[in-house]
Amino acid sequence: MSGAHALLAHAPLIQEQAVGKQIQDVPFLGRSGLIQAMADCLKPESAVSGCLVVGDSGTGKSALIRHVLSVYGGAAYVVNVRGSAFAGRTPFGALTFMLSELEPESASHPVLILRGLTELIRERAAGRQVILAVDNAEELDEFSAMVLSQMVVNRSAHMFAAFRDFSAAPAEFMGLWREGLLTRLDLEPMLPSECAHLLEANLRGPISRAAAEELASASGGNPNMLLAVAEDYRECGRVKSMDGVWVLDKTRHCTFPRLYAAMAVRLTGLSAGQRELLDLLALSGALPLEQVLERLDSLEVDALQEAGLLQLQHRGAPALSLGDPALGTVLRGQLDSGRRRELLEIMVPDTAVALPSHAAEWLLSAGAKLSAPLALSAGRAANAAGDPEAAQEYIEADPDYLSSTAAVLELSRAQLRRGNAAQAADAILRHRSFDETGIVSPDSVRLLLVEAASGCRALAEQQFVASGSADPHAALFGDADRMLAELRKQGLAHREAAMLERELVLERARCLTQHGQYSEAASFLSGIYARGDENGRGFRALVGSWLCVAWGMSDRQSDAHELAAALWPILTDVHQPDLDEGQAAPAQARILHVLMVTGALDAAADFLYQDAGTEGDGSLGGTLREVCEGMLHAFAGRGAAAIALLHPAATQLAVFDPDGLQHTVSAVAAYCAALQGQYERAEEHLRTADAVPATPSWALQRTAAHFTVLAWNLLGSEDAHEALAELAAKDDARGAGAYAVLSLLSAVRLGDTAAAQQLLDTASVLQGRFARLCEDYAKGAAGCDPQQLLLASDAAAAMGHELFARDTGERALEIAAGSGDRATVRFIHRSRRLQSGETENDAEVEDCLRGLTARERVIARQAASGTSNKMIAAELSISVRTVEGHLYQIYSKLHVGSRRELSHLLSASQTGSANQSGAVRGVR
Repeated sequence: MSGAHALLAHAPLIQEQAVGKQIQDVPFLGRSGLIQAMADCLKPESAVSGCLVVGDSGTGKSALIRHVLSVYGGAAYVVNVRGSAFAGRTPFGALTFMLSELEPESASHPVLILRGLTELIRERAAGRQVILAVDNAEELDEFSAMVLSQMVVNRSAHMFAAFRDFSAAPAEFMGLWREGLLTRLDLEPMLPSECAHLLEANLRGPISRAAAEELASASGGNPNMLLAVAEDYRECGRVKSMDGVWVLDKTRHCTFPRLYAAMAVRLTGLSAGQRELLDLLALSGALPLEQVLERLDSLEVDALQEAGLLQLQHRGAPALSLGDPALGTVLRGQLDSGRRRELLEIMVPDTAVALPSHAAEWLLSAGAKLSAPLALSAGRAANAAGDPEAAQEYIEADPDYLSSTAAVLELSRAQLRRGNAAQAADAILRHRSFDETGIVSPDSVRLLLVEAASGCRALAEQQFVASGSADPHAALFGDADRMLAELRKQGLAHREAAMLERELVLERARCLTQHGQYSEAASFLSGIYARGDENGRGFRALVGSWLCVAWGMSDRQSDAHELAAALWPILTDVHQPDLDEGQAAPAQARILHVLMVTGALDAAADFLYQDAGTEGDGSLGGTLREVCEGMLHAFAGRGAAAIALLHPAATQLAVFDPDGLQHTVSAVAAYCAALQGQYERAEEHLRTADAVPATPSWALQRTAAHFTVLAWNLLGSEDAHEALAELAAKDDARGAGAYAVLSLLSAVRLGDTAAAQQLLDTASVLQGRFARLCEDYAKGAAGCDPQQLLLASDAAAAMGHELFARDTGERALEIAAGSGDRATVRFIHRSRRLQSGETENDAEVEDCLRGLTARERVIARQAASGTSNKMIAAELSISVRTVEGHLYQIYSKLHVGSRRELSHLLSASQTGSANQSGAVRGVR
């Protein structure tokens, strides 16, 4: 059970009993590093005698301690002690339940009490290890703390103590920590992945990563708050069950009744003025300090700041804001429109310091109007925060927004982000007909780039079957170039001009690569990337990510892989000043995709999982990460692992799919489902892929087409060879060598040996390990050469292609066995046993023995005992040649290569069977 689960049940009263009787039989999720650290403290050789576990209320301190005791302290004698404000006012108050067991004369002096309690616990432990489990340790009275700490000093007990506030810890415990007898462990907020595990246990079903991450963010990773907000979300429909998966629906708004109740303890004892101030800050985001002090005494403000509820900021002038943004979200949920109007009459948000999106939302909810500047700044802020729905609402709240280039820019960005390319183009068109001034500004250039992006989206469904030309909207980039040149002549600041030029380069790179024009993209980007960091390190990394795609998809795979390795540390560095998460995450995803398509699955896995255990800023998250992980498993042939990620991702994308990923994800999920024998589910995913709009990326459409063919093949279609050959021909004409090789390789794997020569020819002109692997496989498949196939199998395994490696190894074994190549057969069997770590006692050996025929068993036993073939033939009245044939079958079935190996195998099997039989008799 997670640390959160403990908070669903009330902590037991102070008592002492064996550990096994007090722990509920429930799983504990997460905190693996802390669990191991605490377990190590219980080892006899450990230099420390326990841990001080520190964390906020609801972080699962008590549950963590109970879990460690249940798993690692089952044989120990546990004394549970709980501090409280009431017991802390009485000497030995926390130990009252044991004092009554002492003789009267032993309770007359602290030293005698210490001795008596130590002896009492030792007697009850009866030689077992003693562990003190202390909850609310900061509320212990000094005498109780002295007794417990002295038992640790004397090495008569180990101790785990939980603290909410370590600064209030008893001096005795502080001393033990400083002397190294106890170590301190801080419970940090749970990682999103840990929150997902807890949520799945609580909701009794899988949850999409997008939903889990929003819930983790809303709760701050606090397990108690997490379960509260999950129930709030489920009740209002913001988290809902679809097709067996809990997904996030951002169109539903939540009032957080349970989360508010969980947070209410922080608000108890506040005056009416203080509560009013918190509500005003929740609505506005920030207020000028001078304006606040006109209404509230400075002492009350200081008290809120000391409690961590407020923080002082400088926004041109001193300003106050809430210390915890999550508290502001919850408080806003409690304020209806009537109360918001009342607060608006008390204090109007100061646009100089207020958060624009907060102020706009407050005014609109109270029925007030937005000024044009506030509507624009709020829309811009909402777009930056990834909330295009709110951005559109704020912009359209200004009745004259069509006359403003800046406002239409933000509106079209919001609509494009929501996947409404046609609406974005329409807004731009209406703006042009409305605004005939002809005034050129930097936002005019940016509007052309958004128009180009909407044009890309509009062509998404046609480009895969068409030539892939970007001509219909490529002219917009020329217009943007001319407009930028004109602005420079008008004296546009160098910094602003450079920023516009960077935006123009990135948008043009996106357009070329998304249309599959890889040769043109490589020519355009190579020179820009070669300039170095003169335009910013983050900008160069983004340029490099598009260049990586262009090289990888064409014929420079090794160069692309080297570039990816150089770019990844930059793209995952949150401290890059000119690179934000909204740019970095898609760049990471496209690098991972090109690595997968070009066969470098090992490199993709290294990049994807190098941030495991950290998660957060700089790491790829949300549905995008879920898709990348699932696709990595799919390329490797791990169907079960892939579908466990892709099904939740596809279900989440059915609710919100701004980037058009559902088409590709559904196609890949169909293949993985078919690979698992889930044919009805596979057909359902294929129907979804056909029904939804295509992704605007040619490469992702091509990936979808590849997996669609493979899925239909598993579903019984006989057209896979022709479909793959047609795809490869189009790839070759486009110059997309990586995809051509992928199609031809799949065709040969499906039995089309006539395509082997074409695979060899195509792979020979590409760079990289995967191309060499394909050459080996083509030679082996065309010539039925098991040695070449084994080379390909080994290379595939090293690169992470598990299914390919396994199938190729099986094919090599089949060819070797059919041609009578016993040496190769023995080599394959030995290699398998070494790679899998099999031992002769494994259950697989028993299965093999049972798989022999009756005569093969007789011959196997005689051969293992040293009987010659001639003697075996004479005893069984068969020919020596027949004995040799049986031995070949025995060797093949048992994966051995000689009589000696057979003898070892049978003797070990008999020993294992005997041991197992004895164990069964012992149980009975």
